[in-house]
Amino acid sequence: MTETSMESFQKQAESHPLVPYVRTFFTDLLTPIELFKNIEEQAVFILESKDPASSWSRYSFIGLNPSYRIREKNGLFQFVEETSQQVKAENDSLAVLFEESLSIINPGIPSISLPFKGGAVGVVAYDTIEQFEDGIAAADKTDDESNVLLLFCETIIALDHDTKELSFVHYENNEQEEVPVRYQKAQETVEKLMSMMQDHKKTDAFLSPYNTQQDVDFSKVVSNYKKEKFLEDVRTIKEYIKAGDIFQAVLSQRFERDIHVTGFQLYRILRMVNPSPYLFYLKLDGREVIGSSPERLIQVENTHVEIHPIAGTRKRGKSEEEDLALEKDLLADEKERAEHYMLVDLARNDVGRVADYGSVQTPVLLEVGRFSHVMHIISKVTGRLADGTLPIEALQASFPAGTVSGAPKIRAMQILKELEPTRRGIYAGAVCYLGYDGNIDSCISIRTMIVEKGKARIQAGAGIVADSVPELEYEETQNKAAALLRAIEVAEEMFYEEGEAVKDA
Repeated sequence: MTETSMESFQKQAESHPLVPYVRTFFTDLLTPIELFKNIEEQAVFILESKDPASSWSRYSFIGLNPSYRIREKNGLFQFVEETSQQVKAENDSLAVLFEESLSIINPGIPSISLPFKGGAVGVVAYDTIEQFEDGIAAADKTDDESNVLLLFCETIIALDHDTKELSFVHYENNEQEEVPVRYQKAQETVEKLMSMMQDHKKTDAFLSPYNTQQDVDFSKVVSNYKKEKFLEDVRTIKEYIKAGDIFQAVLSQRFERDIHVTGFQLYRILRMVNPSPYLFYLKLDGREVIGSSPERLIQVENTHVEIHPIAGTRKRGKSEEEDLALEKDLLADEKERAEHYMLVDLARNDVGRVADYGSVQTPVLLEVGRFSHVMHIISKVTGRLADGTLPIEALQASFPAGTVSGAPKIRAMQILKELEPTRRGIYAGAVCYLGYDGNIDSCISIRTMIVEKGKARIQAGAGIVADSVPELEYEETQNKAAALLRAIEVAEEMFYEEGEAVKDA
């Protein structure tokens, strides 16, 4: 075991009201699911990755007990103390407000080597673009849902799957008390959590085999689009393209179905049936956000900026030979290649807005990545953050991704607002962390479910270009939603028996 010493804690407390206390253990028994389940009442998120190429795949992060939040309300961003709901700061710029928030809480930065050591975690809805860019008016809200909700947690738990180390990063925040008292409170908080984690709650440890390739039953699903209207809107977008307004727009439809399982049960299944670079489960004001996104929005690590555009899709084959044939067909498809190149150019432009001149590169171009139900063409665009540019400004510059909006972005989004029947909400926005140390990572909130009041909402889009076939684009939206809809079916097979309450699992 290692822990922050009293001397180190004292030194941090001299200049930082929010003082980090770190304790690290070795464990080879606890899994991320078991950890979360044993502290579920306090936990508000879990972040993971199943991408061997990502440093994130080494870690699972769990956040507990939010102390502050950033929210959007009536077009303004607010920094709010969680217990009292007192607004500590307000601004019409998210970047400015985030910097003001850090100035108010003034956190110390622990020396532990983790990609995320504490900060804000949450969602930035697609419709936030109306605050980021002139010329965009988002669709009217039909509820009080905030466009932005980011939580600052008192405690972060990190499980290192390589070293089997379990680290607690706890931020103690009571300036009125003497430092030794605060240090003791931090120790007691971690010890209580350790005790809870060893109090193994009853869960279903053995789950039945499942078939991920089984076709989804769309008869249980309601869409916000009539099929003919979707096909008509594809044709309308093609007319805009023919007229020279845009090159592409990503038209989406929302699927909704009743569910008989909890959001966390869905997450347990989703991470198995659709493992992806970004896996997340968040509890946000009565909503559960569950996702397995394949696509990074933007990452800022020190001064390194990175985007992974994904465009071009095929269904997975039923064998390795069929997969290889489909990959070859995908890379030979001129429509898919043209669409992908266009989105790589958009990503280069987004990085270029915040990067040093001449630093933008494309180290990976046109590689095929395989996921549970589909395969995609993937590239990588990088750059070096310009001096004087805040990391969060890089997030805003890339938002939303061209892969979920279109090109040129502004005009494409205006057309989508005109055509799509409902506002997008979290879909096509971002799930992200904004670290106290300035580092940012974010994924596009696609392959994402919103669970609320016994219903799950899933949205998926298709990139419409000049030679798009409406029927095929409609099918693409169904193919993209299929992995999540299948996860619901598997979860209900595992955890629900008709006529019974949802199992505690």
